[in-house]
Amino acid sequence: MNKPKVLVAQPGARKHYQEPLLFYRWGILDRLYTDFYSGHNALANLLRHPIIYKHLPSLLKKGLDRYEPGLKDASVTHFPLLAYQVLKAINKASIEETGKIYVWSGQELCRRFINSGLGNANIIYGFNSTSIEFFEYAKQHGLCCILDQTQAERSLVHKLLQEEEERWPGWSLSPFIVNDGDLKLLQREQGEQDLADKIICGSSFVKNSLIARGVNANKIFVVSLGRLKDEKSLHQPIILNPQERGNELRILFAGSVGLRKGIPYLLEALRKIKGKIPFICKIAGSLEIKPERITEYSDVCEFLGRVSRSHIKDLYTWADVFVLPSICEGSAMVTYEAMSSGLPIITTPNSGSIVRDEIDGFIIPVRDIEAIADRLLKIYTLRKSFEQIANTKENLKYVMKESENKLHQIISDCHG
Repeated sequence: MNKPKVLVAQPGARKHYQEPLLFYRWGILDRLYTDFYSGHNALANLLRHPIIYKHLPSLLKKGLDRYEPGLKDASVTHFPLLAYQVLKAINKASIEETGKIYVWSGQELCRRFINSGLGNANIIYGFNSTSIEFFEYAKQHGLCCILDQTQAERSLVHKLLQEEEERWPGWSLSPFIVNDGDLKLLQREQGEQDLADKIICGSSFVKNSLIARGVNANKIFVVSLGRLKDEKSLHQPIILNPQERGNELRILFAGSVGLRKGIPYLLEALRKIKGKIPFICKIAGSLEIKPERITEYSDVCEFLGRVSRSHIKDLYTWADVFVLPSICEGSAMVTYEAMSSGLPIITTPNSGSIVRDEIDGFIIPVRDIEAIADRLLKIYTLRKSFEQIANTKENLKYVMKESENKLHQIISDCHG
């Protein structure tokens, strides 16, 4: 029997191109289709030189980051004009129009994937919202289709976000309301789930949301792959000597600063511990809450806004604890990065992390201000104990290896 040949149809740089890179290393990647890929040409490599890169505008940096050195000799097809059109449309769109643009961009990507052909592939590996037409086409030609579901089932996402808007009125810059575009995107993703022969998801949280929607549990597989880009540079030489570090607990949040990530619960928890322990909190990520809220909580934290890749690595090194009280995720990449840096993590089951409760940090209920405050106080008291836990990074490596083996088996079974 011939070995599997996988065609990956991927929007963006999902998980830093982890799946196509693994397939390439295993010798089973037929080709990668994506919206934009900056590639490995001389000009791109020159612009990535650290001395030049640090002076470039953020948009150009984002474009240059759309590549993977390990895929240098792989077959990659991209559609930069469409990527530009989508970016331009998103930047001009109101919140009500965003869903419709994602539906349109998914349709256009699929049309280009189909026009580019199936190559020698016998398996299609696609991602939610950008796969349905390509899956339909591939199935007509007898190919196996695998869907990577990167977030919880969209109807649950809608429900949770609407509940947050009711809990925290007047917080969001653009309050979430389900509109026709969102419903079309929901229908699109449900169609992909129904068509897929197998579904990969990053956490049990996502799997359970799909089962609740009626998806066959037997075709859903939890594969916790959180590839760390620039893994060698993620480390944590934390010095706990108060003379060198000061006595404050250093708290870090990274991600979009909005209701989905649970930011109000962290901010309220900081208010509760103020005066009980000394602390510094830094909030890194694009701001999705109103300026008056930022001003209101400026006494307990510093809002950094969007930060560069190099800066976030410095923040992991700076921090004593990472907090992500997320309401809804797939499997949050930042938790893998924080674990790789050796940080104890406070997060929720809905973040889809692989954090082990009271070993790598704490798993707390969603929307629980008291629990966040309590665990921050506990980490302040016990942080030396957490620092001495040596098996967090080893467990991360173990989970990654086991997940890779599981993915390889799923691919083999799909081909068989």
